Amino acid sequence: MNKHKKEGSGLFLVLIISTALGIGIYSTLSLVDGEFQRNKKASAYHEAKQAAESLLQASMADLKTRFESQDTFPIDTLSPSRNPLSISNEFVEIYSASDSRSNLVIPEIKKYTSKNQFNTQATEVIGGQVPPGQWLTIDPRIPGNETDELAGTRVKERSIELISKATVNRVNVGSSTVHARQFLQVRDAPLFAYAIFYNLPMEIAPGPRMDVYGNVHSNWPVWLQSGGGLNFHSKFTTAGGMFHGRHPDSGQSNSNGPVRFKDASANLVNMEEDSSWPEESRNNFNGSWLTSHADNFVDLSNQIWDGNVQTEVFPQNPVGVTDYIEDTDSSTNRKESYNSAYSLIQPALEESELAIPTQSDNEEAYQDALRLNEVEKQKYAYKAGLTIEFDPTKPSNQQVTFYTFERNAAGDVTYDSGGAPIRILLTPETPAEPIADPNTFFELNGEIVHGLHDKRLSKDLNIVEINIGKLAELVHANDETKWGGNENQKPDSWWNGVVYVDFPQQNATSTRDDRVNPAIENWGVKLINGKKIPNPKFRHDDNIYGMSLATNQMLYVEGHYNADGDLDTGSPTEPDNPDNFLEEGYEAPAALIADSITFLSEDWEDANSTENNTNNRRADHTEVSAAILTGLVPSGETGSNSYSGGVENFPRFLERWTGKTFRIRGSMVALFESEVATNKWGSNNVYNPPNRAWGFHEEFGKGYMPPGTPNTRRYRSVDFQLITADDYATHVSRIQSYF
Repeated sequence: MNKHKKEGSGLFLVLIISTALGIGIYSTLSLVDGEFQRNKKASAYHEAKQAAESLLQASMADLKTRFESQDTFPIDTLSPSRNPLSISNEFVEIYSASDSRSNLVIPEIKKYTSKNQFNTQATEVIGGQVPPGQWLTIDPRIPGNETDELAGTRVKERSIELISKATVNRVNVGSSTVHARQFLQVRDAPLFAYAIFYNLPMEIAPGPRMDVYGNVHSNWPVWLQSGGGLNFHSKFTTAGGMFHGRHPDSGQSNSNGPVRFKDASANLVNMEEDSSWPEESRNNFNGSWLTSHADNFVDLSNQIWDGNVQTEVFPQNPVGVTDYIEDTDSSTNRKESYNSAYSLIQPALEESELAIPTQSDNEEAYQDALRLNEVEKQKYAYKAGLTIEFDPTKPSNQQVTFYTFERNAAGDVTYDSGGAPIRILLTPETPAEPIADPNTFFELNGEIVHGLHDKRLSKDLNIVEINIGKLAELVHANDETKWGGNENQKPDSWWNGVVYVDFPQQNATSTRDDRVNPAIENWGVKLINGKKIPNPKFRHDDNIYGMSLATNQMLYVEGHYNADGDLDTGSPTEPDNPDNFLEEGYEAPAALIADSITFLSEDWEDANSTENNTNNRRADHTEVSAAILTGLVPSGETGSNSYSGGVENFPRFLERWTGKTFRIRGSMVALFESEVATNKWGSNNVYNPPNRAWGFHEEFGKGYMPPGTPNTRRYRSVDFQLITADDYATHVSRIQSYF
């Protein structure tokens, strides 16, 4: 008995143990299977999350492409009735490829044609309103803005809402849907928001001390040096590298004076290693000058200048303008450069030249035509309220024509049946002081009677003189009888602050890829009597102040311009009469735009312009309040040993300025290569430099820009967040209400 009891007990124990093991194994298998299922669900969720983010990023890339060639945007730009965001074929191909192993649900509708279709697809992307934007200054003192490359710059900022939904459906797992939301910030910075802006390689090499107030930016590498000191008191950014010394093709010698940038405490800290550097930076630095060649340049520059010096930032092109390409082959006379920005000073095109082909015929040609149309609207010739056209082939009494373009309600130029822009002729009264007076070069008994001689170009020039004071008088009178007599000839019908002086071009059409077609040679435009520029009160309610004068020709500015000429009033940064700034008859925002710009002093005499000795071309103190946007001849363009002249010689001169001051407050923009005034800097007996009192106009920093100022555009993606299905539905409903 006892034996059988023992055997039964043992069997019972085995059964208990087996059962426990079975339960344990089952539990373990269930746990493993549950973990496996959870991993699959998590994997599906992450795939959906990645797809939702990818939709947002792809849409932002699409918007950047669109906005690069647009200046204005209707608030409903992204509505289904216009051009909504959509899921591209490329996106679908990536996620539906057989080797992608993707389980994303591809929607049946990829581009909505009605707002009622919103939130009807398992995967979608929707764009909200494009707001008009607001002007603000990126304050570098606010945490997070220290390293913003636009810190200290006034920008117009638009934040565009984007929402996306992505659904992944896996067999034996089910579906997983992720909703996301993000904003694309579009930030427009006016070109004249910078003290110095270069769209070409930048060189600064002053002999005497030079102080730069206001932000500085270059879309190309920069070469910096000085004799007596070069000090940057605001932010300095470049899309290329930063180097000490000379451009390799300048043919000039190096100087080792200090080059200083400000740090967060507004201390000026040298580019060369010295005791002003933080100790940890000195311990880690292996060279004397900190340049982009240093392996740890970014870390060191941030330690030394606290983010006020940034290299390799994104280039900033004016809206509609493509990248400048440098001519690197100085051994040929062929123009290898791509000088796209030059389009901004060229004449308006006819409608036939702006025709847009069918997209399906040639995608590249279609995109080029779209860009050409938008560049057209950025031209000063297109924007101009007043055009002064000069044609030397006509009889002398018919060579100058004044007109304004007819425009539709949206402000766009209208065209006649032949495709030409429709003009409204203006006939200003012509007393003893005409607004525009052509003077063919004429010399009598060795003395110049008409025209002038440009020593840098070694050319005698015919000149069209523009009497700015007389123009201001006739515009301010706002009397149609002084412009032709009809109501649509009255200045308040057409004056918008932009004046364009139009010269014939060298060729019937351009044969160059960049479409550059320069103005005819041997002519120039000279501005005289310019102390007071047009600034009519009847346009102030429309926030139009001052005047921008542009031409596709070489420009000469004689005497004080938009300034009283008294060096005891104002400064290189402050207006002469701050309390009266913007008022009619006083200084107002101004800009000068041309192939090249040469400043002539109050003492300039055309009759002396041929004198070889600069002692016979002596200048006197001269003051200018205006931004300048013009071209230059880059180092190496005319040979391996040819210097551009640098920023210190960017404004052109033809006189002996020794001991005299040239004061200019405004902004200096080198946007393109000169195409008419192509002689290099540095010829003998051209000029002796002035005392340079140059500064950034403080009122520009407050947003008071010259009329027609071009904008550069930058983008930031901000505020990404994952949202719930309910929140997504709420956002969809709100966006639907907009459209």
